[in-house]
Amino acid sequence: MSSSEIQAFVDRIEEDKAVLLVGEKAEVVIIPAKYLPQEAGEGAVLTIEIKFDAKKTAEASENIKSIIQRLTKKSK
Repeated sequence: MSSSEIQAFVDRIEEDKAVLLVGEKAEVVIIPAKYLPQEAGEGAVLTIEIKFDAKKTAEASENIKSIIQRLTKKSK
């Protein structure tokens, strides 16, 4: 599995959403606040790790192909 890490700053929390400033360009990303670590509030700096899962991607692709095949057969 390949991965990368990025830094994010918790700009603010509005109701159930967290507004993050992500990366060097401080791009705005909004996520559900429930995904933040419990101790991370406004002003917290986060390290976010993003992983690519080839196995799960292949499984999802196979599931989609199977669904498309079944739908195609039903429409004929």
